[in-house]
Amino acid sequence: MTTAISKGGVIASTKKGTDARIAGIMFTSAGIIFLILTTASEAIYPNFSLQTNSISDMAAIGTQTTAIEEVAILGLAIPWIVGAFYLFRNTGKKSLMFLNLLPGIGAFLAALSPENVNIAIHSVGALLAFPFGAIAAILSYRMIHSPFKYFSVGLGALSLIATLVTFLGQWIIGPCGTCVGNTPGYVQSLNKLLLGLGGWESMIIYPLIIWLIGFGNYLLGLRKAENV
Repeated sequence: MTTAISKGGVIASTKKGTDARIAGIMFTSAGIIFLILTTASEAIYPNFSLQTNSISDMAAIGTQTTAIEEVAILGLAIPWIVGAFYLFRNTGKKSLMFLNLLPGIGAFLAALSPENVNIAIHSVGALLAFPFGAIAAILSYRMIHSPFKYFSVGLGALSLIATLVTFLGQWIIGPCGTCVGNTPGYVQSLNKLLLGLGGWESMIIYPLIIWLIGFGNYLLGLRKAENV
Protein backbone atom coordinates (compact mmCIF):
# COMPACT_ATOMS: atom_id res chain seq x y z
CA MET A 1 0.00 0.00 0.00
CA THR A 2 1.37 3.37 -0.96
CA THR A 3 1.74 6.14 1.59
CA ALA A 4 2.23 9.89 1.62
CA ILE A 5 4.54 11.84 3.93
CA SER A 6 3.43 15.03 5.68
CA LYS A 7 4.92 17.17 8.44
CA GLY A 8 2.95 15.20 10.95
CA GLY A 9 4.32 11.87 9.76
CA VAL A 10 2.99 9.11 7.54
CA ILE A 11 -0.55 9.38 6.25
CA ALA A 12 -1.97 6.09 5.02
CA SER A 13 -3.38 6.15 1.50
CA THR A 14 -6.62 4.77 2.92
CA LYS A 15 -7.14 8.14 4.65
CA LYS A 16 -6.52 9.94 1.38
CA GLY A 17 -8.95 7.57 -0.30
CA THR A 18 -11.61 8.40 2.29
CA ASP A 19 -11.02 12.11 1.74
CA ALA A 20 -11.34 11.61 -2.02
CA ARG A 21 -14.67 9.84 -1.61
CA ILE A 22 -15.98 12.62 0.67
CA ALA A 23 -14.91 15.09 -2.02
CA GLY A 24 -16.73 12.94 -4.56
CA ILE A 25 -19.94 13.09 -2.55
CA MET A 26 -19.61 16.86 -2.24
CA PHE A 27 -18.88 17.50 -5.92
CA THR A 28 -21.65 15.20 -7.13
CA SER A 29 -24.14 16.73 -4.69
CA ALA A 30 -23.16 20.27 -5.75
CA GLY A 31 -23.83 19.53 -9.41
CA ILE A 32 -27.11 17.71 -8.80
CA ILE A 33 -28.51 20.34 -6.41
CA PHE A 34 -27.69 23.19 -8.78
CA LEU A 35 -29.01 21.41 -11.88
CA ILE A 36 -32.35 20.38 -10.38
CA LEU A 37 -33.13 23.64 -8.58
CA THR A 38 -32.03 25.84 -11.49
CA THR A 39 -34.26 23.84 -13.83
CA ALA A 40 -37.15 24.45 -11.42
CA SER A 41 -36.33 28.18 -11.35
CA GLU A 42 -36.34 28.36 -15.15
CA ALA A 43 -39.81 26.81 -15.19
CA ILE A 44 -41.16 29.30 -12.63
CA TYR A 45 -39.43 32.55 -13.69
CA PRO A 46 -41.87 34.65 -15.78
CA ASN A 47 -41.12 34.41 -19.52
CA PHE A 48 -37.66 32.97 -18.88
CA SER A 49 -35.42 33.04 -21.94
CA LEU A 50 -32.27 30.95 -22.03
CA GLN A 51 -30.89 33.45 -24.56
CA THR A 52 -31.53 36.72 -22.75
CA ASN A 53 -31.86 35.82 -19.06
CA SER A 54 -28.90 34.93 -16.90
CA ILE A 55 -28.92 32.64 -13.88
CA SER A 56 -28.33 35.75 -11.76
CA ASP A 57 -31.71 37.11 -12.89
CA MET A 58 -33.45 34.21 -11.17
CA ALA A 59 -31.53 34.83 -7.94
CA ALA A 60 -32.26 38.57 -7.87
CA ILE A 61 -34.08 39.80 -4.77
CA GLY A 62 -37.81 40.25 -5.35
CA THR A 63 -38.33 37.65 -8.08
CA GLN A 64 -40.53 34.57 -7.78
CA THR A 65 -37.46 32.36 -7.95
CA THR A 66 -35.18 34.17 -5.48
CA ALA A 67 -35.34 31.55 -2.73
CA ILE A 68 -34.99 28.57 -5.08
CA GLU A 69 -32.06 29.94 -7.04
CA GLU A 70 -30.27 31.26 -3.96
CA VAL A 71 -30.44 27.76 -2.50
CA ALA A 72 -29.26 26.38 -5.86
CA ILE A 73 -26.18 28.62 -5.92
CA LEU A 74 -25.37 28.04 -2.25
CA GLY A 75 -25.94 24.34 -2.84
CA LEU A 76 -23.29 24.56 -5.53
CA ALA A 77 -20.87 26.76 -3.61
CA ILE A 78 -20.72 25.16 -0.17
CA PRO A 79 -20.24 21.52 -1.25
CA TRP A 80 -17.66 22.68 -3.82
CA ILE A 81 -15.65 24.41 -1.06
CA VAL A 82 -15.93 21.41 1.27
CA GLY A 83 -15.08 18.99 -1.54
CA ALA A 84 -11.99 20.93 -2.58
CA PHE A 85 -10.78 21.05 1.01
CA TYR A 86 -11.14 17.31 1.54
CA LEU A 87 -9.67 16.42 -1.84
CA PHE A 88 -6.38 18.20 -1.22
CA ARG A 89 -6.02 18.51 2.57
CA ASN A 90 -3.69 15.49 2.93
CA THR A 91 -1.82 15.86 -0.34
CA GLY A 92 0.46 18.83 0.37
CA LYS A 93 -0.81 20.46 -2.84
CA LYS A 94 -1.77 23.81 -1.33
CA SER A 95 -1.77 25.67 -4.64
CA LEU A 96 -4.22 23.17 -6.15
CA MET A 97 -6.41 23.37 -3.07
CA PHE A 98 -6.51 27.16 -3.35
CA LEU A 99 -7.32 26.98 -7.08
CA ASN A 100 -10.16 24.52 -6.49
CA LEU A 101 -11.54 26.55 -3.58
CA LEU A 102 -11.83 29.73 -5.65
CA PRO A 103 -14.84 28.67 -7.79
CA GLY A 104 -16.83 27.70 -4.71
CA ILE A 105 -15.86 30.91 -2.92
CA GLY A 106 -16.85 32.90 -6.00
CA ALA A 107 -20.26 31.24 -6.21
CA PHE A 108 -20.73 31.84 -2.48
CA LEU A 109 -20.02 35.56 -2.92
CA ALA A 110 -22.42 35.75 -5.86
CA ALA A 111 -25.15 34.11 -3.77
CA LEU A 112 -24.57 36.41 -0.79
CA SER A 113 -24.79 39.49 -3.01
CA PRO A 114 -27.42 39.10 -5.76
CA GLU A 115 -27.03 41.25 -8.86
CA ASN A 116 -29.60 43.82 -7.73
CA VAL A 117 -28.06 44.17 -4.25
CA ASN A 118 -24.38 44.80 -5.00
CA ILE A 119 -23.36 44.21 -8.59
CA ALA A 120 -19.67 44.82 -7.83
CA ILE A 121 -19.41 41.98 -5.27
CA HIS A 122 -21.62 39.80 -7.45
CA SER A 123 -19.32 40.37 -10.42
CA VAL A 124 -16.22 39.59 -8.35
CA GLY A 125 -17.86 36.32 -7.38
CA ALA A 126 -18.54 35.49 -11.02
CA LEU A 127 -14.95 36.35 -11.99
CA LEU A 128 -13.71 33.93 -9.35
CA ALA A 129 -16.18 31.16 -10.10
CA PHE A 130 -16.16 31.00 -13.88
CA PRO A 131 -12.54 31.13 -15.13
CA PHE A 132 -11.05 29.33 -12.14
CA GLY A 133 -13.74 26.67 -12.32
CA ALA A 134 -12.81 26.07 -15.96
CA ILE A 135 -9.10 25.93 -15.12
CA ALA A 136 -9.77 23.49 -12.25
CA ALA A 137 -11.65 21.22 -14.65
CA ILE A 138 -8.81 21.29 -17.16
CA LEU A 139 -6.12 20.62 -14.55
CA SER A 140 -8.08 17.70 -13.09
CA TYR A 141 -6.73 15.86 -16.14
CA ARG A 142 -3.65 15.07 -14.07
CA MET A 143 -5.65 13.42 -11.29
CA ILE A 144 -7.92 11.27 -13.41
CA HIS A 145 -6.78 7.86 -14.59
CA SER A 146 -9.66 7.07 -16.90
CA PRO A 147 -10.95 8.34 -20.27
CA PHE A 148 -12.99 10.92 -18.36
CA LYS A 149 -9.82 13.04 -18.23
CA TYR A 150 -10.36 13.94 -21.88
CA PHE A 151 -13.91 15.02 -21.17
CA SER A 152 -12.60 17.15 -18.31
CA VAL A 153 -10.24 19.01 -20.63
CA GLY A 154 -12.97 19.49 -23.23
CA LEU A 155 -15.58 20.69 -20.75
CA GLY A 156 -13.12 23.03 -19.06
CA ALA A 157 -11.97 24.44 -22.39
CA LEU A 158 -15.55 25.04 -23.53
CA SER A 159 -16.34 26.81 -20.26
CA LEU A 160 -13.19 28.94 -20.51
CA ILE A 161 -13.93 29.98 -24.12
CA ALA A 162 -17.50 30.90 -23.17
CA THR A 163 -16.15 32.91 -20.22
CA LEU A 164 -13.91 34.92 -22.56
CA VAL A 165 -16.80 35.54 -24.95
CA THR A 166 -19.13 36.60 -22.13
CA PHE A 167 -16.74 39.00 -20.40
CA LEU A 168 -14.73 40.25 -23.37
CA GLY A 169 -17.20 39.78 -26.21
CA GLN A 170 -18.58 43.30 -25.95
CA TRP A 171 -15.24 44.54 -27.28
CA ILE A 172 -14.91 41.82 -29.90
CA ILE A 173 -16.90 42.39 -33.05
CA GLY A 174 -18.44 39.44 -34.84
CA PRO A 175 -20.23 38.98 -38.18
CA CYS A 176 -23.67 40.54 -38.39
CA GLY A 177 -25.30 37.66 -40.24
CA THR A 178 -28.34 39.72 -41.26
CA CYS A 179 -26.53 42.71 -42.77
CA VAL A 180 -27.45 43.70 -46.34
CA GLY A 181 -26.30 46.23 -48.89
CA ASN A 182 -23.41 48.45 -47.86
CA THR A 183 -23.75 47.73 -44.14
CA PRO A 184 -20.39 46.61 -42.70
CA GLY A 185 -20.20 42.86 -42.24
CA TYR A 186 -18.83 43.10 -38.69
CA VAL A 187 -21.11 45.24 -36.60
CA GLN A 188 -22.33 43.21 -33.61
CA SER A 189 -20.50 42.41 -30.38
CA LEU A 190 -19.55 38.75 -30.15
CA ASN A 191 -21.30 38.10 -26.84
CA LYS A 192 -24.67 38.92 -28.42
CA LEU A 193 -24.29 36.65 -31.40
CA LEU A 194 -26.11 33.33 -31.73
CA LEU A 195 -26.54 32.33 -28.08
CA GLY A 196 -27.06 35.73 -26.47
CA LEU A 197 -25.68 36.70 -23.10
CA GLY A 198 -27.82 34.14 -21.26
CA GLY A 199 -26.85 31.37 -23.64
CA TRP A 200 -23.14 32.13 -23.36
CA GLU A 201 -23.39 32.11 -19.57
CA SER A 202 -25.03 28.69 -19.75
CA MET A 203 -22.10 27.56 -21.87
CA ILE A 204 -19.86 28.59 -18.97
CA ILE A 205 -21.64 26.94 -16.09
CA TYR A 206 -23.29 23.81 -17.48
CA PRO A 207 -20.00 22.26 -18.67
CA LEU A 208 -18.72 22.85 -15.12
CA ILE A 209 -21.80 21.17 -13.65
CA ILE A 210 -21.33 18.16 -15.94
CA TRP A 211 -17.66 18.02 -14.93
CA LEU A 212 -18.49 18.26 -11.20
CA ILE A 213 -20.90 15.34 -11.40
CA GLY A 214 -18.54 13.27 -13.55
CA PHE A 215 -15.46 14.04 -11.46
CA GLY A 216 -17.38 13.42 -8.26
CA ASN A 217 -18.46 10.01 -9.50
CA TYR A 218 -14.90 9.22 -10.52
CA LEU A 219 -13.70 10.02 -7.00
CA LEU A 220 -16.47 7.91 -5.49
CA GLY A 221 -15.32 4.96 -7.56
CA LEU A 222 -11.73 5.05 -6.34
CA ARG A 223 -10.52 2.05 -4.36
CA LYS A 224 -9.19 2.71 -0.85
CA ALA A 225 -5.58 2.28 -1.92
CA GLU A 226 -5.84 4.62 -4.87
CA ASN A 227 -4.69 8.25 -4.68
CA VAL A 228 -5.53 11.23 -6.83
